[in-house]
Amino acid sequence: MDWMFHHINLPAVNVQETRTFLRDVIGLQEGHWIYPDRPGELHHDDDSIAYFGRANRGLHVVRSIVSFARDNGFMHNPTVGGHIALSVPDLKVVKARLDAAGTPYSDAGVYAMSGVHQIYVYDPSFNVIEINQTVTPLPSEKLDQQDLRAEIQLHHAAMTVLDLASSVAFYRDLIGLGEPTVNRRSAIFRNSGLAICLTCLTSGYADDNAAAPTSRDPYFTLAFSDIEPVKERLERAEIPNSGIVSDPIDGKESIFVYAPSMRLMAVVGS
Repeated sequence: MDWMFHHINLPAVNVQETRTFLRDVIGLQEGHWIYPDRPGELHHDDDSIAYFGRANRGLHVVRSIVSFARDNGFMHNPTVGGHIALSVPDLKVVKARLDAAGTPYSDAGVYAMSGVHQIYVYDPSFNVIEINQTVTPLPSEKLDQQDLRAEIQLHHAAMTVLDLASSVAFYRDLIGLGEPTVNRRSAIFRNSGLAICLTCLTSGYADDNAAAPTSRDPYFTLAFSDIEPVKERLERAEIPNSGIVSDPIDGKESIFVYAPSMRLMAVVGS
C-alpha cells in the first residue's frame, strides 16, 4: 500500500518556546489549522498547540494533555510522547488487518482536521502511530487561504523499538508499508524519497553513528534546499548542534539539534 507522511506530532512542555525556536531559528512559517464542522475535545489554544505547514500537514507542536484520551473516548493518548502520522489511500484495509490480528486501535473518525479520518494504534514498542485518510478534500476556497510559504517537507522519521523482528512485521504486514531494508540493528521503509527508520538502540549502534545524536524518543528530519542559513541561525542563537554531519539513513548533509523540551530533530539538504 502506498503511504506518505501527513504530520509529525512534536510534544512540548512549553509550546510558545518551541514555536519561537521553529519559527525564528529553524526558519519555518506558521500555518493555519482547518477544523472539521464538529471537532472533538482538542483543548487547542496558543499555549497548547502550534502548527507549521499547509492544509494541516507538517508539524503539530502540542502540550501533553493527561485527560485527552478520556475526553475523546480513546484508548490511546496521541498528545503524550509524540507520534508520526501516515496517510494511506484506504484506511479500511489497514483497519481490517488490525481487526484480524486482534490489535486494538482508537478510531477517532473526522475529529481534529477537516476531511481527515484518523486512527491511533500502538506498535509493539508502544510508540503511538496515527494512520489517516483524506475522505473529503479541502474546499478550494479554504486551500486558497493557505500560505504556500508555510509548506514544509518531512524527509524521514526515526523511532526506537524494543524488538526489531516484531516491529518489522507490524509495519510491513499490518500497516502495509512494504518490504524494508533490514540489517542487524535497524529497518528502513522507503516510499518515493520518504523513509521511516526503526532502530534498536544499542552500544553498537552508538559506536557506528557517533557523529549523530540518538534519542529514545521519535525524531524527524526536515528537508531544506540549503541548510547553511539554518546553521548560521543556530550559531547566532548559540544553540548547541551537531554541525554538518552525514545522516545515518541516507548519507546526506544534516544538522542534528535538540528542540526545546529536549526533542531531537534534524535538517537535511534536499
